[in-house]
Amino acid sequence: MPAEANQYGTACIEGEYRFHFDPGYLVCRSECSPFYSRHAQNFCNSCKEMDFMLYHPGKKELWLIEVKDYRFNARPKVQDLVEKLCRKVRDCLFLLRTAALCAPEEEPPEGISLREMARLSLKAKHIRIAFTIELGGTGLYPPKSLLAHIRDLLYHQIRFIDPEMICLPITESGGVGPWRISPAGNEHSARIQRRMEEARLAHERKLLEQRRRAAEEKRLRRADERKKHAMPLWKRRALERERNPHRDRST
Repeated sequence: MPAEANQYGTACIEGEYRFHFDPGYLVCRSECSPFYSRHAQNFCNSCKEMDFMLYHPGKKELWLIEVKDYRFNARPKVQDLVEKLCRKVRDCLFLLRTAALCAPEEEPPEGISLREMARLSLKAKHIRIAFTIELGGTGLYPPKSLLAHIRDLLYHQIRFIDPEMICLPITESGGVGPWRISPAGNEHSARIQRRMEEARLAHERKLLEQRRRAAEEKRLRRADERKKHAMPLWKRRALERERNPHRDRST
């Protein structure tokens, strides 16, 4: 579902959750930008993005928010996860600066364009970083203890950017930052809806092509049959003997 504006501000879906952002915050999703998906994403083999970028013109506050849900998927090793998340912050800051200069005008299905967010972010006086992470069952370590350890490792890397960095479970992060959380139900983000629509259209095109080929093959068979019936009997038998030279002539 595209980002929607209501009395609470803009609402966007990520995974199983709907994020309701406070009024006054502009929201951008890099994944909705063709500039990111076609160009920046492939820079230096891979340029990562963060799930949400927020900017408040009055507060001149920039938020970079990452959402990770490992309850149903295998979690990377702790050090690998920390490096991955830190790289996302680094790449997102690179993306904002690059998009401010190079991104074209775009009309994303959710939020404001990457170009607009990038240019607004140049006026920011504060950068806030938030990692919202669900770990689920983690074996020997309780999820909260493991997440606290992950937070300490992240803070050691991120504190020079944001000494008040947030690292909390997704459902506990609402209210700590300028957003609230609610279940998304069976709804999907604009990106997933777009992919589903693209898959549906591709399936329809495939079916149409299969039908076209079947109709063409049927037309050719009928034309071949008409040609055969138009030939004299002796000529049809001569063609059959040419096609099957080893066939028993007695049959």
